[in-house]
Order: sequence, then structure tokens, then C-alpha cells
Amino acid sequence: MAGFRKQRGATAVEFSLGAIVLMFSTFAIFEVCYRIYVINMTEYALRETIRNTKIYQGSGVHEQYETRFQTLIANQDNLWSFLIDEDKFSIDGKYFPSYSDFVNNVGYSKQDLTFNYDLAEITVSYEYTPIIQVFGAEQVDISRTMVLNLEHEGWKDEAE
Repeated sequence: MAGFRKQRGATAVEFSLGAIVLMFSTFAIFEVCYRIYVINMTEYALRETIRNTKIYQGSGVHEQYETRFQTLIANQDNLWSFLIDEDKFSIDGKYFPSYSDFVNNVGYSKQDLTFNYDLAEITVSYEYTPIIQVFGAEQVDISRTMVLNLEHEGWKDEAE
């Protein structure tokens, strides 16, 4: 009977230690799932923005990407309308007049876009902030980039 008294409370201690581990594991799973969700939504926003941008020739093509992008992320029918802050999204483009300029990374921003170009590099970014603020958890930019061959800008032989 004396050995039994020494065992009193052991179950409560074991349960409390197990519950703490279970709680932290559950929070870690939620955090990882949310981060994967944000990554997937960033990729989705980039892909759909480019797909929804109509063929557009001439100056102002970057504004077309921005307009389609803002329309996509502001749509309240999307699941991310309450899970992801649309103000944390951004889109940027870099335009290249030729393939050799692309290889040499000599591109132009939307402000310098006064020429016909062959390639565009469109980047969508999201300022990710972890749900659970623990040590080591900090805000990071999640970004995805797509390179486009802009055939709609015309070919040299087209004028003939």
C-alpha cells in the first residue's frame, strides 16, 4: 500500500506533459498548413493573373497584369478573402527586349517600358506573418516568378 501512495499524481503529471506536447504539435501543424496554403495561393494568384490577362499589345501591358491581379485577389468569393490579407500581396514585372538580355539579366521595369519586348518576368509576392509568434518566427516574403514568352507583341516578318 505504501508503493501505491508514491504513485498518486503520476497520471496527472503524465497527462499534463502529454497535453503540452500535443498542444504544441497541433499548433505546429496549423502553422505549417497555413504556410503551405499561402504558398499555394501565391502560385495560384500568379498563374491566374497571367491566364486572365488578355492579349494586349503596346504600352500599358504591366497595368493589365496589375488590374487582373487586383481583381483576382479582391474577389470576395475566393476562400482567401478571410484567410489572407489582400494588402500583403504585390506584383512586379521585368521586361526584356531579347533573349540575350534575359540571359544577361538586362531588363526594364514598368516605368521604363517604351519598346516591344520578347520576354517578361512577372513576380507575385506575399508578406507572410506566422499565426503563432514564437521565437524564430518572423515575417518573410513568399514570392513566385513566371517567365513569359510574349509572342503577342508581334513578329518582324508580320509587316510584310
